[in-house]
Amino acid sequence: MLKQQSVRRSSTLKSNRGFTLIEVMIGMVIFAIGILSVAAMQTSAVRGNTSANKTTRAFAWCSDRMEFLKSLPYTDASLTAGNYPQTLPASENDGVDNDYDGLIDEAGETGQVDLTWSITDVGNTKLITVTASWRTPLGQDKTHTLRTVIAKNAAAN
Repeated sequence: MLKQQSVRRSSTLKSNRGFTLIEVMIGMVIFAIGILSVAAMQTSAVRGNTSANKTTRAFAWCSDRMEFLKSLPYTDASLTAGNYPQTLPASENDGVDNDYDGLIDEAGETGQVDLTWSITDVGNTKLITVTASWRTPLGQDKTHTLRTVIAKNAAAN
């Protein structure tokens, strides 16, 4: 009878020994793959946020120029038909964050945004097109364009 009880005890001890080394290694591999996936997703999210930030800034620059041009009288010399390029080079007093690091007009800023606008006379109206162009760090050319029409009013005659 004593022998039978000891056999039962030894079999229950063997079943409660824990994980094997192979099971632990498989668990670690699955965990590592999950962590690497999260890191890749985070990198993609940061890249997307940076792109959205640059697009928002381009829209702001276009809007600022457009509002300035729309505020001028219809007969103002600045609204003469033609193309007007303005390169916003990196400088310490251009009011633009040319290198997209969140600091405006810093010393040693690099980067460039091309802001261009064209004015076309169409009868008693003027078509104004404002475009911001820039190159991403990955070498892609991006643009943002706004268009509006202003009409000659009776007071300007």
